[in-house]
Amino acid sequence: MICQLASERAKEPKPVRAEKPLDFIEQFRSQVNELVKQNEQAEKKAAEYLDRLQRMQADMENLQKITKRQIDTVTKQASETLLVKLLPVVDALQQATKIAHEGNSLSPEEVSVGLRMLLKQLLEVLKGEGLEQIPAMGKLLDLEKHEVVSYIATNDVPENTIMEEVRKGYVLNGKVIRTSLVVVSKPKTPKVEKVEKSGSAQSP
Repeated sequence: MICQLASERAKEPKPVRAEKPLDFIEQFRSQVNELVKQNEQAEKKAAEYLDRLQRMQADMENLQKITKRQIDTVTKQASETLLVKLLPVVDALQQATKIAHEGNSLSPEEVSVGLRMLLKQLLEVLKGEGLEQIPAMGKLLDLEKHEVVSYIATNDVPENTIMEEVRKGYVLNGKVIRTSLVVVSKPKTPKVEKVEKSGSAQSP
């Protein structure tokens, strides 16, 4: 019996010793210090990220400025090159104006030849810059390159064949910058024969 009581007492939970107030305060202080340390580290990382972001933004702005200057330089050089190529055409036009002003009589054929030469010279300069005329006459309608302004009724050519070019179109380095204004064909409407209808059907 005594052994049984001793065994039961041994099984009973031992009372938990209450922590001393000083121990609790030290643990709380340690946790607070750890949180402060983590907060300082987070603020330090945030400051590093902000500084890195500001540096990247400054580098991007500098890159944009440099790129813009390079584009401006290339554009100015391209414009200068084109203008130098156009100067001979300007010279020829000024010379033609001077001749007309001085009253030199030129035949219509001579004027026509001179204008065709100037036009050819100008088109060669523009072609060297990537500008080309869009083929139109006799071609089938291409809505990406041609714009219809009128129709001609005929059965002599396939439908939507370009019969007339009102205004030339151009492509620049393969890109359409102005469509051609064209007149295209459409089939003639077949004549409808008039059939006289009698008021009442007659048996043969």
